[in-house]
Amino acid sequence: MHTSEPLHVAFVWHMHQPYYRSARTGVFGMPWARMHALKDYLNMVEILSDYPDLHQTFNLVPSLVEQLEDYASGEFADLYWNLTLKPADELTPTERAFVVERMCERSGHPRARAHARYLEIARKREADASGSWEKCAETFTVDELRDLQIWFNLAWFDPHTLLKDPLAALVERGRDFTEQDKAALAEVQADIISRTLPAYRDAAARSQIEISTSPYFHPILPLLINSDSARIAASDTVLPPRRFAHPEDAAEQIERAVNKHQSVFGRRPLGMWCSEQAVGEDVIPFLIDASLKWTISDETVLVRSLTGAAAPRGNNTGNGPFSRSSASPGLSTSHFTPYRLPRGTGEIAIVFRDHTLSDLIGFAYQSWASRDAAMDLLQRLRDIRSGLPSPQNALVTIALDGENAWEYYPRDGRDFLQYLYEGLTADPSLRCVTVSEHLSASPPTRSLGWLHTGSWIGGDLRTWSGDRAHNIAWDLLLQAREVAAAHRPPLRTHRPPLRTHHPPLRAPATPSLPKSSSGSSAEIAWRHILIAEGSDWFWWFGDHHRTELDYAWDLDFRIRLQEVYRVLGEEVPTDLFLPILEEAPPIRPAAPRDSIAPVIDGRLGDPLEWRDAGSLAADTLSTMHRSHETKIEEVRFGGHQGRLCLLIVPHSPAQLEGLEVEVRFSHPETGDEAIVHLTLEQQGRVGVSWRQPMEPSGTPDQGRTEARWEEVLEIMLPPGSAEVSTVAVSGLVVRIGRDGLTEHVYHSAGLPSTECEEQ
Repeated sequence: MHTSEPLHVAFVWHMHQPYYRSARTGVFGMPWARMHALKDYLNMVEILSDYPDLHQTFNLVPSLVEQLEDYASGEFADLYWNLTLKPADELTPTERAFVVERMCERSGHPRARAHARYLEIARKREADASGSWEKCAETFTVDELRDLQIWFNLAWFDPHTLLKDPLAALVERGRDFTEQDKAALAEVQADIISRTLPAYRDAAARSQIEISTSPYFHPILPLLINSDSARIAASDTVLPPRRFAHPEDAAEQIERAVNKHQSVFGRRPLGMWCSEQAVGEDVIPFLIDASLKWTISDETVLVRSLTGAAAPRGNNTGNGPFSRSSASPGLSTSHFTPYRLPRGTGEIAIVFRDHTLSDLIGFAYQSWASRDAAMDLLQRLRDIRSGLPSPQNALVTIALDGENAWEYYPRDGRDFLQYLYEGLTADPSLRCVTVSEHLSASPPTRSLGWLHTGSWIGGDLRTWSGDRAHNIAWDLLLQAREVAAAHRPPLRTHRPPLRTHHPPLRAPATPSLPKSSSGSSAEIAWRHILIAEGSDWFWWFGDHHRTELDYAWDLDFRIRLQEVYRVLGEEVPTDLFLPILEEAPPIRPAAPRDSIAPVIDGRLGDPLEWRDAGSLAADTLSTMHRSHETKIEEVRFGGHQGRLCLLIVPHSPAQLEGLEVEVRFSHPETGDEAIVHLTLEQQGRVGVSWRQPMEPSGTPDQGRTEARWEEVLEIMLPPGSAEVSTVAVSGLVVRIGRDGLTEHVYHSAGLPSTECEEQ
């Protein structure tokens, strides 16, 4: 050993969850920020507090901080929590199905395997899941549903918390819970969440941790600045039809993050973890302009910065175990030192995480015995120290998710962390520091003249750009952004930032945007845009993976953009009612088999009237938006003597009055769109209004629109309204709701253009 100087090790734990509040109602449609708070956020900083000599960095994304504040206030609506608190014997059939489908772990998950009753319920669910979830839920007794309500939440608490009353008593009993037992969940949950952000402030005040931040709603900064930057790392990337180039949005996301951090933690952040560690030359000036002192990325980005190597095709599958970049031997230790990024009149430091060590914690050690995993990591750090010419000025950075890593660890990772922290405390050759502590003690001397544009996933941006769905989403976002920007007040001028090869614009300082319906329409619409710029939406649009919730994210993204138009009083583009993802939902549209001859009387007297009609597919509302009261069984369509006919069948005729229906269809050649609005009035009457831009047809004869409701709603549009003989069925959209809000969308996406007239 060349020196007794300890090797500096910087753990950087990234705390992030997508923004889960509904664009329409403000309800948390998914509970994962709350659930991770029960076992990860407070737990991580409290475990560390037992080892005061160990210093670490925690990155808290502002949009997560905002959600934690909402939960801590006690004034929140969470769909999963609401369905937990609702008495099991009062759940509707739809709610019972939701609880069984969404509020139960699969039987192979550690949370289910750890508790006999939960495992029993999970296995019952899987055994009866061959049909619909409604049918599956019918097999559950009220007692089983109540036990599931409680176990779904109880199993998420940190195992250490489950050893203490009042939760320990619930775990010991295991089954036959009562409605009163839910109060214990609420009590402990409120206590944990209320202590979370103060615990971070306290740890930072005693200098044991540093808190860094990320752009407010977790956008991919290089793509906001210029979507063409995706080709820097992957020259074969297929770009969106129109370039998204709004560097002022990147500046605003950064500025809002810094302001939020200061208001919550009492000081400006020194560091910024750019979302998904996506950095590049275009990003540097914005970080410098925000007076940030350091940022972080992956060693793959460093290697490509030093060599100019492009990302190999297909290397975008994520951070897999041991996926060390193919660096040459001379570069193998280059990431064990921070670098300077001097640009113009300012500079910022950058550190690069060790990919292998980070992935070992994130993906591999979960299958090891906890003590063996900790000992392996400690030995690897010692080996790195002994392999360096001198540990002086060196920094090993281990950076990864601070929440998702622990899902499959024994006892949620507590044993592993305790073994690791005990070993680090006892070893004088290793010293855990915050990033800023190291930069202060050992200012970087090496400079990078060029910073590669890429992320910690494959060193490129393919996860968020380049696929068909990605490009549709970017184009829809750009279109909505242009509308929202046109309604914003004039922006005051700021000094220009440092110049790069794509000169960015400087965003103005703006106040915090409202979280709900408060504030001006322009402010609310702009907040929707900032949220829609987040990386999480585009993650789900990628071809790199498929999950059963892809369509929920697809719909929620489009609903958020729909709200931009709605709050501004603008017409919502039809494309926002059609799925972005190419694969159709389980219920697909079907073309008409033949012409039809319905009697428009609002009744289904003759079953042959609609026998040969086609059916439209439901753009099924996600879990964020299932609180509507109107249930629709089906929407059918067909042609009769050149007229477009529609049938809407409700679950109950009593739900029809007051319903608002909008029908859209497009001309297959010109693309012109016709829109008809119908309002179901008293005693079966239907109010009709048209917006008909098609030429040369002109305005249709509204008086010849036939519509009637009683048991069902039947509609026959007038001749010429849609030139039905050439209607592109793939462009038919029916939107259903009330009070101006959309509850259902039915569409023909996926069907070829076809005729629905008499053959």
